[in-house]
Amino acid sequence: MGGRRTKKEELTQIETMTKEGLTCREIAQRLGRSSAAIKNLRYKKHLVARAEDETKVLFQQRDELSNIVKRLQGEKRVLSFEIDYLKGEKQTPEAAIRTDKALLQVTLTQGLMSLKQQRPDLFILSGPEQMAMLLKAFLK
Repeated sequence: MGGRRTKKEELTQIETMTKEGLTCREIAQRLGRSSAAIKNLRYKKHLVARAEDETKVLFQQRDELSNIVKRLQGEKRVLSFEIDYLKGEKQTPEAAIRTDKALLQVTLTQGLMSLKQQRPDLFILSGPEQMAMLLKAFLK
């Protein structure tokens, strides 16, 4: 026989993990042993979790994962609706800004045309003098 001996603490760990519902493969991975060695030890020490018990645990784990997936899919749908809503909300302010900008340009153009008719002298000057006169006229 070629395997290594099992210490009492390792048997205690195997017993604990068996009670927690871990499979032979999971216990073997955690302890660095082969799955067959764990299966044999559990049988010899009467720690055998019958295949039905392991299957039951696996089905429970599958059901839990399935429920998690369903919950995440529901959350994904909710987030998708929220994103669509926010996209719509984003378009509303952008449209208002475009409208306000266009209105502001029209108003400014009309104001400048009116000012040009009332004070043509402001538009004949150039450079800093024109800016000073324009500012003065606007501030009145």
